[in-house]
Amino acid sequence: MQAAELEKAVADGEIDTVIVATPDMQGRLVGKRMTARHFLGAGKDGNGTCSVVLTWGHDHSLDPGYPLSGWANGYPDMVVRPDMRTLTAYPWFERTAFVMADAVYPNGGEISIAPRTVLAQQLKRLADLGLTPSFASELEFFLFNETPQTVFDKGFVNLAKKHATLHPETLMRTSEDEHYFGPLRNNLEEAGVEIEMFKAEYSPGQVEINLQYADALKAADNHLLLKAAAKEIALQQNMIASFMAKVDHALGGSSCHIHMSLRDSDGKSAFASGPDGAETSELMTHFLGGLTHYIRDIFLFFAPTTNSFRRMRPGTFAPATVTWGEDNRTVAFRMVGKGAARRIENRIPGADINPYLAYSAMIAAGLRGVEEKLMPAGDVAVGNAYEVEGAPELPQTLEEATEAFESSALVKDVFGEEFQAHYTNFGRQSVLAARAAVTDYERRMLLMDI
Repeated sequence: MQAAELEKAVADGEIDTVIVATPDMQGRLVGKRMTARHFLGAGKDGNGTCSVVLTWGHDHSLDPGYPLSGWANGYPDMVVRPDMRTLTAYPWFERTAFVMADAVYPNGGEISIAPRTVLAQQLKRLADLGLTPSFASELEFFLFNETPQTVFDKGFVNLAKKHATLHPETLMRTSEDEHYFGPLRNNLEEAGVEIEMFKAEYSPGQVEINLQYADALKAADNHLLLKAAAKEIALQQNMIASFMAKVDHALGGSSCHIHMSLRDSDGKSAFASGPDGAETSELMTHFLGGLTHYIRDIFLFFAPTTNSFRRMRPGTFAPATVTWGEDNRTVAFRMVGKGAARRIENRIPGADINPYLAYSAMIAAGLRGVEEKLMPAGDVAVGNAYEVEGAPELPQTLEEATEAFESSALVKDVFGEEFQAHYTNFGRQSVLAARAAVTDYERRMLLMDI
């Protein structure tokens, strides 16, 4: 949608509301619903929003330790500046449009830790080398026959899943849910978010959606719009959609496999080689080398919550060690496709990631591998990668991932000290909050037994 189209739609009474939103650290959309009249006036130039949205915790706690925003500086404003290239319909709400925005200082300067800005900076690094990345997210999530009120009343336990039985991959299961999938799929397409497919995932009530490949920033924006639509349309049907990485220890985890390819300045694949484009180029080899060697440095952005680590267990299709291989779903990094579709699939992340930060992390580690001409760690995995002996372990806890991030020379060099300190504090505050919480597991084990 162009600005002129919006103006006409407003004049014709077809649009009366414009949502202006930006991603927070956790990958949630934060923003405001504006009257279309105000947006077309002063609103399209940006609006003030408290900078706390880039510093709060997972439960919106006012965490300490952030120079950007806190009690010490009075929680000042930042400006949420619409990126008019992203203006689109938001058709699951009547007469509503949407625009993604960038977080900037009131003087217009970039906020270096803002997720969308972080990705834009990494894209510039690639552009300087004549390279353009494309990404696609494969997101899994659970549907519950619950509402926000019933979930709260139940204490977030014993929740009713949309289904009680396993029917992974079957057409009948998606047919049962077409009352939800149909509006979700069609509304997203109308909003410019291209969908490849929906399918029933392994666990009862679990869904997978594959997004169409897009240039990096568009792909990340699409990722968040998909999550917003999935959650909001579920609410309209008295359901809850959850992208939690592991909703129950007895159920499968929800992943976000990230597919990444690179094009050179001629528009050809920078990852493909050989007569049919099915072989690995030298650049792809070194890019993969960077991912495998620097995975611990950037792991915080693939597993950003304490819950993320519940998902990564052997034999679950979620990797536990640093492995790689050709068309192998048991590895951490899977090489697949040929020609323009030659790509790396990162199978580590869960559905709880922030796509701007996860994509940025892949670019940073991969480019470092290219710069240092690194070869992938270990040997190519053939067969069951969970049985590979001596493969380096991935971080086992959020605390371990945070410590690796804090001490990383790569993170400091590529993203800067301010960024490193900000997201180190993010990880540390999340660990502290979880450490202090009394869990349902503890009550079950100890309430009557001690």
